[in-house]
Amino acid sequence: MELSPKTISLISVFSNLCLGILKVVFGYLFQSIALMADGIHSTLDVFSSFITFLGLKISEKPTDEKHPYGYLRAENIAGFIVTIFLFATGAWIVYESVERFLGENPVIFSLSAILVTIFCIIIQEIVARLKFSVGKKFQSIALIADAKHSRADVISSLGVLVGLALLKYFPFADAAVALIIGLYIIFEAIFIGKEITESLLDVANKEIEERIRKICLAHKIEIDSLKTRKVGNYNFAELKIKLPLKLKLDEVGKITKQLEERLFNNIPELKYVVISVEPYDVKKSTIVGFLGKKFCEEEGLERIGPKKVGRRIVIPVKDNKLFDKFGSEFYLLVDIKEGKVQRKEIMKNPYFEKDSPKGVRFVKAVRADEVATPIIGPNAKQNLENLGIKIHLVNPHQSLEEILELITKEQENKISNEKQR
Repeated sequence: MELSPKTISLISVFSNLCLGILKVVFGYLFQSIALMADGIHSTLDVFSSFITFLGLKISEKPTDEKHPYGYLRAENIAGFIVTIFLFATGAWIVYESVERFLGENPVIFSLSAILVTIFCIIIQEIVARLKFSVGKKFQSIALIADAKHSRADVISSLGVLVGLALLKYFPFADAAVALIIGLYIIFEAIFIGKEITESLLDVANKEIEERIRKICLAHKIEIDSLKTRKVGNYNFAELKIKLPLKLKLDEVGKITKQLEERLFNNIPELKYVVISVEPYDVKKSTIVGFLGKKFCEEEGLERIGPKKVGRRIVIPVKDNKLFDKFGSEFYLLVDIKEGKVQRKEIMKNPYFEKDSPKGVRFVKAVRADEVATPIIGPNAKQNLENLGIKIHLVNPHQSLEEILELITKEQENKISNEKQR
């Protein structure tokens, strides 16, 4: 069974709560203030792990009209809150160590307290390693931050253990170790906080940019501008490419689609890619394409569906009703000419896959002029706009008849205005 970041966060919440209570109870029984303090510290980690779990849970919510890029920043915010608690914990340990140097909060030697501390260290280290492993696998900033917090707990408990063991020989042993631990935790909090803050501020990912440039260079695509940013454990890229002015729309669409697929296949960290085109004049009429052919030699776009009559509108449907997403297994094809419906037919999307609907590919293959949909992702929107396909964002509660009536009236008004001119 594969462990997910959410599962690990829940395990962490449970283990920290149990260990915190165990340390506090045994610290009280054996009159060990250091163990009690470490127990309170572990109990506070329950809140930290719970915040991480909430961040991961919220970040997995699907995109909607108000949040077209999803809720990925929730994980960054959770990681930032965890970092604040990490810093506060380090500052608290430094404060406690200074108090012990001044002779306050004395620690009483106890073999039982040492054994309990050793048991807690083992459990804490196991949980910390699980967090690191799963966090790196899923590239979860929040979980890795929480893992470092758990590792700080292990180091803190080791300090308590050393202090308890040397207490007979050096009264200030636990205070000295605690001071070092506290400063280390503060350093870790600053380091992690810097990484998370950069993510929240949309700092560019230079490594991803370099990989994008290499892919474009390998396929002879000139980049006019390139921007990247990281949200949660995903990367976003926006690039503007230069293509010859003489290229047809279908050729431009094919180039951008192939480039998008290359980027996603070679850079799995990418979540979204938006490609726009900046045309420029060239003296030569041909350039080398992705497959080593010249564009003038490449085959045209694949064509499916009935012969088009007038302007073609494509609408995603399910069970003969408007579907709430652009990517669909079935589409309604409507041909309108001179303000009148010439054809209305539901067609199955032959390219449909469960995790990849291939809506843009279908729209291009049926030679559509317009698309009517309640919601559409930024990549699909950009691709359709690059091809000159008009997009109507419609109310998800509207019927197909109401949508067609609106589009038909719009075309009638357009024809009427053109005649008046």
